[in-house]
Amino acid sequence: MLSETESIQVVTEQQILQPLSSVLEEVTPKPIISKPLTVSPSSAKSIQDLFPEQEYEDKAIQRAREVLGESAKSFSKEEMRDLVAQVEYLAETWLDDFERDIFKGKTLNELLHERGGL
Repeated sequence: MLSETESIQVVTEQQILQPLSSVLEEVTPKPIISKPLTVSPSSAKSIQDLFPEQEYEDKAIQRAREVLGESAKSFSKEEMRDLVAQVEYLAETWLDDFERDIFKGKTLNELLHERGGL
């Protein structure tokens, strides 16, 4: 047991959290507020020139939406991108299989590469 001169010091939650929050406020970086980034038309053209696959991807999605008509409205852009990629993959693999049947186990690209065409 504790004697009369000894006492228990109780630490409250507030006594712990107050110093902790002040330290965290000091070490946490403050967000930098800036104006939105604007891209000039010439910069946008340069970006498109550097990354033409984005333009192709957008055109492929737009074309797929045209072909699918009303049923395409239920798909998001990401879902349409996935559908286009899956159909392109299937078409390429089916075409490769067909070419292998015709050209004795080789694709047209493999034959052309052997002959120095590609």
